[in-house]
Amino acid sequence: MGHSRRVCIISLGCAKNLADSEAILGQVAASDARVQICSSPDDADVVIINTCGFLRAARDEAEATITAVERTIGGRPGSRVVVTGCYSQLWKSEVARRHPGLFAILGVDALYQEPFWQSVLKTNADATAERAIDVATRRTFAAPRLVSGQGSYAYLKVSDGCSQHCSYCTIPAIKGRLVSRTVDTILGEAQDLIRTGISEVVLVSQNTSAYGMDLSQDGKPLLEVLLKELDGLRGVSVIRLLYLYPTLVTTRLLEAIGASAHIAHYVDIPLQHTSPEVLKAMKRPWAESTTTGLIRRVRAVLPDAALRSTFIVGFPGETEEQFGQLLIDIREMHLEHASAFAYSREPLAPSSSYRGQVHWATKQRRLRGFMEVQQEESLAINQARYVGHTCAVMVDSVAEDEVLGRTLQDAPEVDNLVHLKNPRKRTIVPGSIWLARISSAGAYDLEGKVL
Repeated sequence: MGHSRRVCIISLGCAKNLADSEAILGQVAASDARVQICSSPDDADVVIINTCGFLRAARDEAEATITAVERTIGGRPGSRVVVTGCYSQLWKSEVARRHPGLFAILGVDALYQEPFWQSVLKTNADATAERAIDVATRRTFAAPRLVSGQGSYAYLKVSDGCSQHCSYCTIPAIKGRLVSRTVDTILGEAQDLIRTGISEVVLVSQNTSAYGMDLSQDGKPLLEVLLKELDGLRGVSVIRLLYLYPTLVTTRLLEAIGASAHIAHYVDIPLQHTSPEVLKAMKRPWAESTTTGLIRRVRAVLPDAALRSTFIVGFPGETEEQFGQLLIDIREMHLEHASAFAYSREPLAPSSSYRGQVHWATKQRRLRGFMEVQQEESLAINQARYVGHTCAVMVDSVAEDEVLGRTLQDAPEVDNLVHLKNPRKRTIVPGSIWLARISSAGAYDLEGKVL
């Protein structure tokens, strides 16, 4: 490895993993000025695979990725493959058994292993030097970021872990309890991102609305405090929140969003279901009309907000009647964005032992039924809200004859894409916000032109 070091990182899973991957890559790059960042393992000497292990499908993807990378660079002199993340956190021995040629296997604390990343390119790097990380380090750790996108947005992780105990979820087993980063640490990273040209800062965590509950003396969230500080940062254009827990979406929080200068009127609340019986079995807030009542409250405080949610179909014990009511509720809530997942029976989750496991074919049928209903809702909302109207668009990428972006009521990667023509040949760059006239809309895409 005497030539310029070539490093590639493959980030699997969620946006939180991506934020970690960018911080890991930043630490590696900072360790040696000769580092070359590669987008493909074919060109790299060192490949880092940051895995997801939340669902069986994610673990299968991790296995396939590790195998493919080993086949690509395994025989190359001096090459190294490092596996990190959720999959290797709980299944480290299995990963080691299946892939004995890996240079190092780290878990979810890989982000904090600064000495390892500073030495991973060196000939005498210690592949076993993973150190224990305490809570204080997690709260204040800051690392340089190499943002992987084109500059319009970046994810900023405000906390890690989760202290909820949803019966279908393995996150507490993998990540542990909620650990919030300090306000100053988050502000510092946000300022660094803005200085690099990032226009939209997207706050993520397992439960963003719980931010600061482990920092405050009374055990109450500090998200409003954090948002006020972020809203005042010079140079920020948009701040967006993802992953809010239903009982923590208070009127005060909604009013703080409404009164801000830069926080997007966008509320992402994973509701998971609307049946009280199913929600109770999930160990989620389950009182009658909890979900539909919450949506009405959000609309009352932020009438112009876009709402996103996720749902699980085929949870153990879910009846046809309960699923049918979910579809009725989806039509009544008129969510701008919603997705669903077929329940995955995870061995580490309490619900894996529940009676009434739903057959695979039934889960798939219900999933299709849910998405058909939501597509109808999204299409109707898009056509009524945007077609023939002017809206602000955040530019994500620019091609020779097309500008791709999002309205400010759409989150990156999961919501509507806006395809714009640029008839006046304006100079447009990623991260800029332009007014556009929308001419047509589908369930997931809008088309128009830059004004």
